[in-house]
Amino acid sequence: MKFEELMSHIERRPQQFIGEKDIFLLNAFLTGYLCNDAIRLGESAKYDFRSDFNNWLQKKFNYHNSFSWSNIINEISKKENLNSVDVFFKEYHLYENEKKSVSEFD
Repeated sequence: MKFEELMSHIERRPQQFIGEKDIFLLNAFLTGYLCNDAIRLGESAKYDFRSDFNNWLQKKFNYHNSFSWSNIINEISKKENLNSVDVFFKEYHLYENEKKSVSEFD
């Protein structure tokens, strides 16, 4: 299964993969999945979005501290009174769309 397929499955049924809709459980699941790929491949997978996504979120929401992407999403979800996993997927799709549109011009 490709990573984007996995993300689509998680988005549709997060409880099936992480037990409950919690950003920190999602972070732990994705970290384990991506670490397994790094061990299997001998290097980080090209689709390991976490560092770039973290930088993108910090710029977008003007965070100047060392919050991880999951902490930023958690803070945003509290402010907007929304579920953190729902906020994650909203922001993740915006990030992916922006990344694709930028790469089209490269």
